[in-house]
Amino acid sequence: MKIFLLEDDYSLNEAIKEIIQLENHIVDNFYDGDVAFNNISNDYDLYILDINIPNMNGLEVLKNIKNKNPKTKVLIISANINIDLIREAYILGCDDYIKKPFDLEELIFKINRYEKKNKLIYLEENIVFNLLNKELLIDGNILELTKNEKNLLFLLVENLGVKVSYEQIENFVYQGESKSSNAIRSLIKRIRKKLPKELIFNSLEEGYFIK
Repeated sequence: MKIFLLEDDYSLNEAIKEIIQLENHIVDNFYDGDVAFNNISNDYDLYILDINIPNMNGLEVLKNIKNKNPKTKVLIISANINIDLIREAYILGCDDYIKKPFDLEELIFKINRYEKKNKLIYLEENIVFNLLNKELLIDGNILELTKNEKNLLFLLVENLGVKVSYEQIENFVYQGESKSSNAIRSLIKRIRKKLPKELIFNSLEEGYFIK
């Protein structure tokens, strides 16, 4: 997995990074809230966040991550035991919460729970999407897709059966860059032309989904 780590304590940050790398995961580590906030992207399988960090509340980072893609996994690590703050973290979408101090082995146990076991999602018997490398295979052959097409399909497949809004597409596919509804419809149209059958459906509430 590719993991995003935000922890302002240098020694703890480095210790976490080292043990995660020993498990053959890739780690990008950050110490500052602003820097971390500006590096949020759709490339990470798991985010590990401290709450009390310089220049920004970790909950704001959590909120931004979940706005980009609600299915992204986020693990909070914090010495804060304020139950209201913990409740807010879960309301904002954190998937787990570890109180400091903790054993690094416990963290590894939790991280490995989020390892994707099933990378291949069958949309039809002969149409398969690989979540690991964002490849679409039709009859075993890789379909040529642009980066934006891959990211949009990834977002839709990660949210099967659930409407993905224009705002979510802007945040995930275009990294928060504002796009007109026509630009997004154009992207959808290009993907549909490449597919052998209709898989992407319009939502009445201005969005798209795959059944």
